Amino acid sequence: MRATAAQVPGTSRDRSEWETWLFLPERPLSRWYPSGPWTVTATARNAEGNVVTYRTIFFLKRQTALEGVNVVRSDNQVRITGTLLRVDPLGRVDYRPFEGQEIALAFRPSGSGTWRTMGTAVTDKNGWFSSRHRGMGDGVWRAEYAGTGHYAGEISADKHP
Repeated sequence: MRATAAQVPGTSRDRSEWETWLFLPERPLSRWYPSGPWTVTATARNAEGNVVTYRTIFFLKRQTALEGVNVVRSDNQVRITGTLLRVDPLGRVDYRPFEGQEIALAFRPSGSGTWRTMGTAVTDKNGWFSSRHRGMGDGVWRAEYAGTGHYAGEISADKHP
């Protein structure tokens, strides 16, 4: 990445003077790093030795996954089912069921760009959720997990009944 004065707040130096930035650690973040706030520090130095440092904070969250989301129409009802998984916080396996989490069930009518939350379901000890709703006509459904302070949100693919 090439750093320029325009990318570094509080500087007015010519863009061509700045050297390449080095980002540490060079390894990517993984599930072994704790979730929560992390500080990133970027330092830029030009050929004359002038240094500018900038810091910002980001929040690292563990990954979640909505799997097996299915929508089935029967009579005038739609049944939505699926499973919410999270990265295993103990590192024993990749993903584990995520119990006790609220899943929003959203519908978008055909020809519309607006999603409407039609209800919610709560995951059981196996991360499984199920909910029934009155048929809403033509359109698509999806499951939405908002996330927590330590786990990222997730939205399933659009599903046609």
